[in-house]
Amino acid sequence: MKVELLDVLRKIMECSNVGMKVLSSGEHALKEFVLYRMLYGDCEFEQNLSSWISAMKKAVFYCYQDTYDISYCIAALPASEKNSGDVLLLGPFMEYAAEEEHLSRLMKRNHVPPQYKKEMREYYNAVPVISQADRWKEMCRELFALFYPGQTVRTEYFLYDFSDWQFRQESLDNRLSATIIEARYAIEEKLMTAIENGDTTAALKYISESRQFRLTKRYPDSVRDIRNGLIVANTLYRKAAQAGGVHPVHIDELSAKLARYCEKVMTYDESSRLMAEMVRQYCLLVQNYSLRGHSLVIQKVVNYINLNLSEKLSLALLAEQYFINPSYLSTLFKKEMGISISSYISQQRIRLALRLFNTGNTQIQDVVARCGIEDTSYFRKLFKKSVGMTPSAYISLIHGKRHNIG
Repeated sequence: MKVELLDVLRKIMECSNVGMKVLSSGEHALKEFVLYRMLYGDCEFEQNLSSWISAMKKAVFYCYQDTYDISYCIAALPASEKNSGDVLLLGPFMEYAAEEEHLSRLMKRNHVPPQYKKEMREYYNAVPVISQADRWKEMCRELFALFYPGQTVRTEYFLYDFSDWQFRQESLDNRLSATIIEARYAIEEKLMTAIENGDTTAALKYISESRQFRLTKRYPDSVRDIRNGLIVANTLYRKAAQAGGVHPVHIDELSAKLARYCEKVMTYDESSRLMAEMVRQYCLLVQNYSLRGHSLVIQKVVNYINLNLSEKLSLALLAEQYFINPSYLSTLFKKEMGISISSYISQQRIRLALRLFNTGNTQIQDVVARCGIEDTSYFRKLFKKSVGMTPSAYISLIHGKRHNIG
């Protein structure tokens, strides 16, 4: 299988939340430089930018930074990549986050009036921050060098000074923040839809994209600010799961567990990891418990089963509970769920047993009782058929993993 270098770079940029564009000769490049277009208009900077890009040398990796502390990596692609484009553009990104004092200095340095600080803050909140930026740029340069096998690819640093430019007084006026906020809300909407559909891959992609947007601190206490953000996310995700057809009882159990985790988070990195885990958990909940698209009677029967696994359950009992002919219920359940009622009950009881074992319940008799199975021998047989090992072997496996982690 042939691996395209541009595809590799694009995947790395996705993981870094950094934009990547491949521009063709003569293409209007200024649209990628949102801040400058808003501040200074199109003409002068576009002319300077076009002249600079056209003068770029082959086999040179240019690291651009300006007096707003915004960085890009720009490089001319070889003729072999002509079908894709002529110029590789990575960015924007920053080497560290612009806190309030830093932002004030940047605005003063570039003569941006103080009344536009909110607009500038929204822009900087949307610029990804690359930790260890020097190493990151070196990695990108090494990959870029593969476009020029046998040649020495060097790095050149380029500083662009805006401190003498004339700022357009009418340039911002909420346009910049509105554009960024709209983009943030659009990604959040896609994330909610992915969770609603139980699409873990898409949800994790959108949670990764959403990290490029940093919210302005709501509270002076940084830890409280981080935790509150997680609490808000937990609320949004549980509503998405509910829209996906999951019974509130299942949602509430997960939401309460995640809320306790939220209160233990201390750092932004911990927050990012928990956010991704929350997304995975809610998607899994939808995958396992969503009843969207099923008839009302099947929704009621399935929810009754899942909420009463420790009780006696049978086709006759369920038919009597909902005043339905047993034969009709059996046929309808198999048609909509793709499995018989008795098989579904057994499946859910084994899932409950696994969950109990995984959370430290190692007394097989207690687990058997909580799963609504009276015969321990039958439970062992059912468990081995479903899981591929006996309950005792599974408990030993879980205990061994915990011991190794510890």
